[in-house]
Amino acid sequence: MPFKIKNWKLALLAILLIGLFTSLGLWQLSRAAQKKILLKSFADRTEHLPLTANDMNQSGDWRFYQVTLEGVFDNAHTILLDNKIYQGKVGYEVYTPFKAKDMATPILVDRGFIPAGQYRETLPAIHAIAGNLTITGMLNVPPTYVSFGKMNESSTITWPLRIEYLNFAELSGFLSYPLYRYVLHLTPTDPAAYAIKWQIVTMGPEKHMGYAVQWFAFAFTLLILSVALNRR
Repeated sequence: MPFKIKNWKLALLAILLIGLFTSLGLWQLSRAAQKKILLKSFADRTEHLPLTANDMNQSGDWRFYQVTLEGVFDNAHTILLDNKIYQGKVGYEVYTPFKAKDMATPILVDRGFIPAGQYRETLPAIHAIAGNLTITGMLNVPPTYVSFGKMNESSTITWPLRIEYLNFAELSGFLSYPLYRYVLHLTPTDPAAYAIKWQIVTMGPEKHMGYAVQWFAFAFTLLILSVALNRR
């Protein structure tokens, strides 16, 4: 059947939208591939023997490796990362610096989730872990953030410190010592841990694949409609 473009403006809009939907589908496919690589790296590295403090003093990519450290918590400088959700509850992620034996710099330890109290101005009580002890966990990069304001609400620094995101440069200034470049996520069964779950990705590869199929379906549907509406 003969084909003739009846409305160039609508045709141009359709071409732009088909291109947009297709590019979004391709982007979702690339994200799915990245997540697969990330999950495979996690699976492979967790099979490795736990690292030691001496290993961590060496330069290298230590993400997802498990580690065993001996030392003490800096209980006077616990950090509460705001606006976290765990099993439907709103609260904080608890971080406490750990001064490990044979490590050049303290490492920030993710101890897990604690729910917020009834009133925002009242911070939850964090139990101190005293004495020399051995902890186990997994190394990971600090959580990413988009900054729209200050890291902490108040200009007065009080501990525990409630913050909106983790910025190691600013935290090092508050702590008066530098922090190790990775965060240590405690093993869920560790006595120092609150409710904690090792979450490598917030969205699995299969969801990205599903979104990619949807975008390609939108593009294909719009193409069919455009061809059908421009037939003589």
